[in-house]
Amino acid sequence: MENEIYVWGYKRPNTMMTIAQSNKRFVTLPQKSPAEIGFLTKKPKNINKLNEFLVSDFNAIISALKLKGQILSEHHHTCSDAATCTCIRDCLNEICQHEDQTYLIDNNGTCYVFDNSNDKLDNSIVYTGKAKLNQLTTGDTFTIGLTEQCIAGCIDRDSANAGYIFRPFTPSIICKQVSCGKEHGLLLSTDGQVYSFGLGSRGQLGHGVTDRQLQPKLIEAIEAVSMANISCGGWHSAAVSDIHDLYIWGWNESGQLGFKMKTSNRSNVKGHSTISLESHDSPHNLSQGKIRTLKEDPLCSQSGDHLASNTHERHVRDMDKECVLFHLVPEILDLPGDRNVSEVSCGSRHTAAVTDDGFLFTWGWGEYGQLGHGDRCTTDTPTQVQYFTDNNLIVTHLYCQNWNTVVSAKQR
Repeated sequence: MENEIYVWGYKRPNTMMTIAQSNKRFVTLPQKSPAEIGFLTKKPKNINKLNEFLVSDFNAIISALKLKGQILSEHHHTCSDAATCTCIRDCLNEICQHEDQTYLIDNNGTCYVFDNSNDKLDNSIVYTGKAKLNQLTTGDTFTIGLTEQCIAGCIDRDSANAGYIFRPFTPSIICKQVSCGKEHGLLLSTDGQVYSFGLGSRGQLGHGVTDRQLQPKLIEAIEAVSMANISCGGWHSAAVSDIHDLYIWGWNESGQLGFKMKTSNRSNVKGHSTISLESHDSPHNLSQGKIRTLKEDPLCSQSGDHLASNTHERHVRDMDKECVLFHLVPEILDLPGDRNVSEVSCGSRHTAAVTDDGFLFTWGWGEYGQLGHGDRCTTDTPTQVQYFTDNNLIVTHLYCQNWNTVVSAKQR
């Protein structure tokens, strides 16, 4: 039986999720994606492309494709249109969207950046020399690309030519996967080594300190462990080893590391803790530019780059409670039943993992239903998503967006 796609969490306007449940702002249980995207699910070239598509602004993607000349008919303008979905499947290798920009990589390895903040889309081709891109990831600070030759680099604005340029990292790192958080990035080399760079104020780089890292640096704490999969959350990171252990590090403000979190005076939390957290990382706050900066974070020093505490500890604990605020180096997290992990993916402040036997576990911030437990609770305990067990489904692939979770699953 073929895989089917399930999606849940926050419903951004103009996405496939809007069609799935038009009367609800949040989807708290896995929902089968609309039948219209069956065209995409048949032999998808890139599961992340499909999943990104589900939670991206469909209108921006369609407008970008029209501008690029890939969709010629004016009738191809809705996400329920079969020809439009087929076009997206056939002409794109990657879709990546962040705030006002939509990134598309076509079958020729050419990357287009579309600025959809204005009424008229403006597009620019990323200059890559002779290289062709086949993977892309973006966050608030960085956009990382990966070429067909497995060379990783950042995509930056080229002020001289008023466009974009791909700049390989120096020294060159041969990679098989790249991932972006809000202010940091991870690289997974072809020999299983993990590198990180960017802002480290919440321990998300995994180097044991909270310093900023301008160039990718090998994470020495897991140097001896070959990794198969990496993922960046907003301010936390995770990796799965070749022997299926889950490593996790960074910020634990919402229990996204799976360790006991610090709490405040609100309810709606399950797991080790009994009280929930204030919600700063909401779609509304981000859209209004109201999210706390690092300088405003009381847990950080005024520089924004250092914790106001001993940064050389393996983790930082609350003075009064046995709760973990940060893990500054990777730590193994055991799932219930000591299950082996095949894949991990991080949202802004939640984490999800698929086990070898096809079960899905989620934990962290759940305000928008992104954990899939049928409620909007936050939990610092990895918890099995019962929907797939109850429906006798095996989860095969996983992808988290900021406030969404998307999986592919099939009958056992």
